[in-house]
Parts: sequence; structure tokens; C-alpha cells
Amino acid sequence: MARTEAVVPRGVRLTDYLGVGVIAMVFPLAVVREALRTSERRRALPAEAVVYYVIAASLFRASNGREVMRCLGDSAK
Repeated sequence: MARTEAVVPRGVRLTDYLGVGVIAMVFPLAVVREALRTSERRRALPAEAVVYYVIAASLFRASNGREVMRCLGDSAK
């Protein structure tokens, strides 16, 4: 049975629902770092941040990438 697509209601900001802390509760930083343990590359954006961004972007496919990144950045402050 197909499920209906989850969408953010009009007039509601994505940050009302999304935060790094919420995602980190489900995917703790220690688990993410263990999964990235073999990665030796150093980039401008930490690999852990990219993992959380990909998770958030997949949860909110209807939102554009900039909005997802902005929400993650706002919630980390």
C-alpha cells in the first residue's frame, strides 16, 4: 500500500521540524564517525556534516538543498 508523501504545510518553516539534534538522536555522532573511520580525506566541510545533510535532504525531498542546509546551520547555533 502506497503512503502519502510527507510535506511541510504552507507557511511553516522547515526549521520547525528539522534540527541536527533530532537527527543526531537517531544517528549518534559516534556511530557516524565509526562509519567514516576509513575516510582519510580532509575537506572544507567535515564528513560528519555531509552525512547529516544527506540524511536531512532525503527526509525532506520536497525542499531544496539550500533550505535543508540553512535549516541544519540554523539548528546548530
